[in-house]
Amino acid sequence: MTVSDDLQRILAWLTDWLAGGGGLLLMTDYDGTLTPIVSDPADADLDPEVRAHLATLGQSPQVRIAIISGRDLADVRRRVALPDLVYAGCHGLEIEGPDFAFSHPEAEAQQEFVRTVGEALSRRAPAVEGMRVEPKRLAVAVHYRDVAADEMRRVEMELARAIQRPGSRLKVFHGTKVLEILPQVGWNKGDCALWLRDRMVRELATPAMVFYMGDDWTDEFTFEALAGQAITVRVGAGDMPSKADYRLDSVAEAQALVAALAGVAPPRGAR
Repeated sequence: MTVSDDLQRILAWLTDWLAGGGGLLLMTDYDGTLTPIVSDPADADLDPEVRAHLATLGQSPQVRIAIISGRDLADVRRRVALPDLVYAGCHGLEIEGPDFAFSHPEAEAQQEFVRTVGEALSRRAPAVEGMRVEPKRLAVAVHYRDVAADEMRRVEMELARAIQRPGSRLKVFHGTKVLEILPQVGWNKGDCALWLRDRMVRELATPAMVFYMGDDWTDEFTFEALAGQAITVRVGAGDMPSKADYRLDSVAEAQALVAALAGVAPPRGAR
């Protein structure tokens, strides 16, 4: 694999930092970052080697790891399956670590509306070829990667019909070939990352460096929130503008970064 200049630069900084005894808070998205985007989200399994590298990093006294995903919290936790990590699901609306848990109270108040919308869309999905509905505890995702262009109008109509319910306060995000239906609250991945930073950096050796990488436009909230306070990295081809400081060309480069860090992070018990 040809290594990009940004990857070489980031690895040089982080490996020197860890070798010098510094702490690292590594925060990352899941789909499109740790694992490739696939047609069916149910098939987005984590490569065992990537899991092993994350496990090594998670056991280092100098490293803490948080996975911040649009997936349901239980789903992303099951896919990564490492108990020492912190997980945030539904774009940060719910967070769980080894010794704490958080769920946004305003989002919880909308849970019944979200569930009803998910059920309505699931009933209608078979009428639109290629449309997949992914119900979550605090959100609903409508995947349209396999929907023909001339059928997108029907997806939009079904979505509009489902969310027009009295008393609901929902918003729609347009992700990568997916529509995310979320409670209308003042909270996103950026707010989640700041919340986690304030909590998790206290557990690390000082000084601590904060790092975040993601591939989707929803990650732009995090890049903006962490501007000047972290190393931020957009994963994917450079054809879209980004608020991230740096860019990795592919998921393969993101995986290579995790592997390289696992190779230099001091193990548990090291002095």
